[in-house]
Amino acid sequence: MYEISEAAALSGLTVRALRHYDAIGVLQPATRSDAGYRLYGNDDIEALRRIRRYQGFGFSLDEIGELLAAKGSNRLKALRNQRDAVRRRASDTAQTVRAINQEITMENNGEKEPTDRLGRARGLYREYHDRSKSEPVPSLSPLLGEALDLLRPLTGTKSMDPDAVKLAALIHHCRNDNANLADLCQRFLDQDPNPDDRAFAAINLVNALTFLKRHEDAVATHRARIEHVLQNRPTTEWADTMDISSTGWSWIATDRRDEWVRLFRTVNAGVAPTAENRASRYELCHTAIMMMGGDYRKYVDDIVELTGRMAEIIAEDPDWSERRWAEQRFEQQKVGNAVRSGDPEAVTDAVDVYRSFLEQCDWPDEFVATAYSNLGAIMHWESRDEVAVECFVRAQQDGELDGYGYAWFASASLGNGAPRERVTELLAEAGRRLESADAMRIFNEDSLLSADADKEDLLNALLEPC
Repeated sequence: MYEISEAAALSGLTVRALRHYDAIGVLQPATRSDAGYRLYGNDDIEALRRIRRYQGFGFSLDEIGELLAAKGSNRLKALRNQRDAVRRRASDTAQTVRAINQEITMENNGEKEPTDRLGRARGLYREYHDRSKSEPVPSLSPLLGEALDLLRPLTGTKSMDPDAVKLAALIHHCRNDNANLADLCQRFLDQDPNPDDRAFAAINLVNALTFLKRHEDAVATHRARIEHVLQNRPTTEWADTMDISSTGWSWIATDRRDEWVRLFRTVNAGVAPTAENRASRYELCHTAIMMMGGDYRKYVDDIVELTGRMAEIIAEDPDWSERRWAEQRFEQQKVGNAVRSGDPEAVTDAVDVYRSFLEQCDWPDEFVATAYSNLGAIMHWESRDEVAVECFVRAQQDGELDGYGYAWFASASLGNGAPRERVTELLAEAGRRLESADAMRIFNEDSLLSADADKEDLLNALLEPC
């Protein structure tokens, strides 16, 4: 046993502090001597050291008293909540510092109003987005470059502006600039942002690494992201950790599909379902089916079960705001399951059901168009080009196709024996909506276009608008 002066020295506190803790009931000594002196045991010393640490974390003495009496799981929950609160305050402080720095810059330059770099960059991006509906995308690229120039002082510092980082990431994505996207997200993660910003950066980093074919790095980053959330975040957030569909390429490329499935089962078993994470739970099922579908025979039972789970999630709430999107994905998923089963008749039946479903939907034309475009892409990849062309024609009637849609439409038309003029016309439409790098990648990856005897003419038709 230790007297109060010894206990104070061992715990790094003052005698006065120990007496105060005793008086208010935060920590009373294990016993007293015959003469009435306070005596502290080893458990008391450990508790005193914990009090000192918790005070440094910003807990009040009343809160510390409750924490000392709480179960370990409750203490852990309180610590995580406190950490998140501190991060939010740090983020607010960082924003204030940035605002002050902006004011200093304004004073140094003799300006009356601060330069709103982020606002101007947003305006340029909105202009790019609006004009891209009617003008060739490549000719609008300088707008994105100018926006990045405006954002550079906000994203190249030791205290990066989260909103500027998010806009810069979106612009890098539009430019298919995955190298700079990966660098941006890694630097932002190194600053230990708040949980929401951390999730954004991690997801974009993993996707960028995947597209750069840095598959080992992508898998390592994604696995670390999953494990961090499992250890540090509420179970209601777990579903989001694996909702990165393109990352599957890296897990498969590194022969780690089974490892991904094992992680999925851990995550899925622990997800706490809520109305707020319904969309994430639904997308998690869809992502898992896509991953397992590459080894359909091995995982067929899981795929059937997860498809049923998607239906159950849709049925949880008839007024779910995402219900239209979920129903469309569900019907599309059944087509994908039929494709993976290898049964041609099952594919035909599933496509017929899907098209019947779309015809009966009271949905906006552009939503139906997107659904038909997706179905057309699936059919094209399965070499059912006659059906693919029908779907793309319907998509074109109901709403505007994007550059990828027109490229697949052109390839499907080529495979279906369309006149050469029709194919080049569609390729030109694709090129008008695509950056040259994207156009080249699509062309080289498409087995029909890249293998055509007159592929140079086709490529010129695609690239000329670029």
